[in-house]
Amino acid sequence: MTRTVIFWRHGQTDYNVERRFQGQTDIPLNELGRTQAAQAASYLRKLAPELIVSSDLSRAADTADELASLLNVDATRDGRLRETAFGQWEGHTRDEINASWPEELQQWLSGADMNPPGGESRSESGRRVSSAITDIVERSEAATIAIVAHGAVLRAAAELLLGMDGSGRLAVLGNCGHGEFGFTGSAWVLRSWGTVPS
Repeated sequence: MTRTVIFWRHGQTDYNVERRFQGQTDIPLNELGRTQAAQAASYLRKLAPELIVSSDLSRAADTADELASLLNVDATRDGRLRETAFGQWEGHTRDEINASWPEELQQWLSGADMNPPGGESRSESGRRVSSAITDIVERSEAATIAIVAHGAVLRAAAELLLGMDGSGRLAVLGNCGHGEFGFTGSAWVLRSWGTVPS
């Protein structure tokens, strides 16, 4: 049986608006983010996931809860689904980071698989999240599963699960954007990517 797995990014936060690196800092949804989560949940409701698992950071957890409440199911939290840890870059804008770490920022912006000071590389966080998603899906008997997490790690995990080289070929999902996969038990098939309900 091929199962459906939804990758869903959280709604907007003030850090998203300010273009600050959030990482694993627990920044809540802003007013627009809560509206986005409600709209996207209404759209995703038709897919009727029986299992909803989110990162334990509030921006993802609160997004997941919007869908869970519509379906009368409990969303569960999994710390393995957290965003990439950006270490000393968290809370700073690109301009601020460029002032202290110009070479490191240029490496990161070029797509290099490097570690921000005190943080995780793209491949490290991608492996963490793809492993968590595989574990969640393989342990569940649900026909449809929603994974609610963060832009950087959902892209990295998706690329790894699809057998890509992790070089950023997929776009980062927009706030409350989602992708849909089929999982056959041995292979992942991308059905759609980047859908943002309006």
